[in-house]
Amino acid sequence: MIGVFVTYWRRCQSKNSQDNLQEASGYHLVGRQPALAALDYAWHDETSNLFLLNALGGTGKTSLLQAWLSQLEQHDWRGADHVYGWSFPDVTTETELAKLADEFVDHALNWFGNGLQAPRHPVERISLLCKLIQRHRTLLLLDNFPVFDFEIDAVEAAAGSHPLGMLMNSLAAYNPGLCVIASRQPLPVCEMLQPLITQYRLPELTEETGADLLRQCGVMLRPESLEKLSHDFCGHPLTLELLGSYLANGGSLNNVQSILTWRDKEREGLQTRRVLAVLEHWLWKSPELLMLYLISLLDRPVTQKELYLLLHSQRQAWFQRWLKPDETLQALTPLSKLSLRDFHRVQRRLYKLRLITSAPDTGALDVHSLLRTYFRERVLARFPDVPERLQSLLEKCTQTLEAILPPEAPALPGADAATRLGFANMQSAVTATRSLGVKLEKAALHKHWYRASIIANHLCEHHLILGNLSAAMYCARRGVAYAELSHDRPSLLQNMKLLTRMLRLTGGALEAAYLLERARDICGVETSVARLSA
Repeated sequence: MIGVFVTYWRRCQSKNSQDNLQEASGYHLVGRQPALAALDYAWHDETSNLFLLNALGGTGKTSLLQAWLSQLEQHDWRGADHVYGWSFPDVTTETELAKLADEFVDHALNWFGNGLQAPRHPVERISLLCKLIQRHRTLLLLDNFPVFDFEIDAVEAAAGSHPLGMLMNSLAAYNPGLCVIASRQPLPVCEMLQPLITQYRLPELTEETGADLLRQCGVMLRPESLEKLSHDFCGHPLTLELLGSYLANGGSLNNVQSILTWRDKEREGLQTRRVLAVLEHWLWKSPELLMLYLISLLDRPVTQKELYLLLHSQRQAWFQRWLKPDETLQALTPLSKLSLRDFHRVQRRLYKLRLITSAPDTGALDVHSLLRTYFRERVLARFPDVPERLQSLLEKCTQTLEAILPPEAPALPGADAATRLGFANMQSAVTATRSLGVKLEKAALHKHWYRASIIANHLCEHHLILGNLSAAMYCARRGVAYAELSHDRPSLLQNMKLLTRMLRLTGGALEAAYLLERARDICGVETSVARLSA
């Protein structure tokens, strides 16, 4: 995951633990007891200030940190005053690295400083962050850390060395707690700091532990067959998990045995790509593969609400204006036709196959960096017209939606939709919405126009929160009509405002402009009457 994944503050009344490193299902860590013991030893060792954990992608660094954090939490964090974890996305340029470093520093300063006013100069900001961390026994975890050289020259640091390097140098020199850095490559460190730094290389799984991992995934084969698979794929945890989920969910063993395997550890992700090719062929022309393509094209984790928005709004006029004719998302049209229940089913199957992960606090969906690289290349080869980067398009889409809809009425159903409506569960919310519909029909039948206009407004918001845009639009129009029949101008203005937002959402710009003119006329009349009465 990207961004903060765990926070804990002993002095606070309640702790905020956001475990974005959560595994997709109930898998237990296999074969990592020595690594867990090394982390425990470094935490209790007063002479160890920095723990550098390195291994190739997919070896299990993130899962190891997750398991260790779970153990610490069960033991009340073993004396830690502060626990803070941050995961960096993959970066390719120095510009991206500088931007992501600033994002991390901003968030960390805000969290450790608890709203303290931070200086603007980069060196002063890093110095303040170091002091805040060093004041207490702090456990700082940095996952997927970018690789660069550590420099300890104070003159170079003052001249503007990399902020992350300055932070790590300071924490390596003095740290009452521990800083854990997980990276794909070993980080070169200065000889002066070597006695205060622990370097640990995470090994591949042995044949026996690899067989245990496959067995845990549900693969029912003879022990020697499981050990052979573990040997052929170099005991690479991510590759073995993908193989295990594929075989346990109906995949063909013959397809796995047909993969050309040799123990080539030098090229990172090569064997994982071979397994992903088998999975891609297995999921060919399925909505699961299309959703995997879409998530891989995005640069950051994306919530189900945002995915649903992106897919279902491509037919709207306000959305199409952002796309050139040759950049339409027609390749993803089958996903936009899925109902919400089918959308959940597709997502659950990807979880089961260990192809996506999800953050428990936000529900953001993400894929491993090796999977993202592979499927991004594949989707651009299959569908050249699909934009390579959809993140900016998704952000525009989300921003426009937030500007159009009132904050209390999100357009898509989420996990908290029932809560926003004030009900305990979704079934109660749906039942209450149906009851409102019945009341609206009765009020209209008895020509109680004022009551009908109010009910129609509430019913429109219910449908918005539940994600039924067509029903929401229908109720918004009825609300305006009933308010006009009731001759109640406050309710007419309120319903016209809601209908205007709905029209802007669905591309009815001309009608929305006409309604705005009518609203201005009504407001002008009311102002004149008020002045005359005064």
